Amino acid sequence: MNIKEQSWREGKTKEMINEVLSGFFSLSFLKAIMASIAYYIHEHVIWRKKIKYQGDYRIHSRASIRNAQNIYLGNNVRITMDCCIWAEQNSKIIFGDNVLVGPGAKMFCGNHGAKLNGVPMVYQERTEKDITIGNDVWIGANSVITSGVNIGDGAIVAAGSVVTKDVPSNCIVGGIPAKVIKKRN
Repeated sequence: MNIKEQSWREGKTKEMINEVLSGFFSLSFLKAIMASIAYYIHEHVIWRKKIKYQGDYRIHSRASIRNAQNIYLGNNVRITMDCCIWAEQNSKIIFGDNVLVGPGAKMFCGNHGAKLNGVPMVYQERTEKDITIGNDVWIGANSVITSGVNIGDGAIVAAGSVVTKDVPSNCIVGGIPAKVIKKRN
């Protein structure tokens, strides 16, 4: 039995080209491109002109910044990839000098309301509190800093920690919720 193997695309090349061209020259394509450009500008461009800083800083292109007008960076702040740094309309995040923020770390100044009052949580009044990070602080990868937290100078937040209370200066904290592990030497 001599069966000729056929390629999956045999006889379909013209059909594939027509499909690509009709998609390329469509209103749907134009809408998708414009939405992608608008999203990119929102996520990666606009906030850069609003953020307040002193001296040098580096923020990875994959970091997500919200309400940049309420984010204050000291000198030599490093925010790495996949971080979420979200201030709110009426609260701020303040970074001291020489702060390192590991990949995937998250900081949120606000919370949705959660009352059982017939109003969906997304529409309930938000609570907001500032976050303050001292000088020479290292925030480990995938850690979470919640609203109202103050992190003292020289502190280290271990990777994966959830910080819900103030961190004393020169202490290492870790866990969920984060607790003091030891003082730095």
